[in-house]
Amino acid sequence: MPTKRLVLATVAVFLLAQVFAIVIHGFVLASDYRPFYGTLLRPMEADPGWQVALLPVRHLAVAIGLVWIAVLAGFQGSVWSRGARLGLIAWLMGSLPMYVLWYAEQPWPGRLVVKQLPLELVAMVVLGTLAARLVSGPSVARA
Repeated sequence: MPTKRLVLATVAVFLLAQVFAIVIHGFVLASDYRPFYGTLLRPMEADPGWQVALLPVRHLAVAIGLVWIAVLAGFQGSVWSRGARLGLIAWLMGSLPMYVLWYAEQPWPGRLVVKQLPLELVAMVVLGTLAARLVSGPSVARA
């Protein structure tokens, strides 16, 4: 696979991951997070600090991983089925353990975790589908 195509696929997945993060955590769950700013979460409104720059680093790592696995996995089937499997793997290895660990170690309400997990699953499946589509290219026949 050409390097240019890998880079463009990674950039596209990264940008969509950023959009999902903003929509899910910045809007959909914003009211759920509000009571935790300044305690469990950094106070983003006043002075978020340099650590906020690590958020895109996380999304870049996810994008690189999804594209890399999409290239190496050799999943068969339609773009949707390959992407769904890829997204599910990413969710099982990334989001699910992270939110379950946070819930186990910190006083997060269970209702928040129950909201985070399915939203992250949907995001990962969509990101996985995008990665699968972009690495397969237009010449791959859909099964």
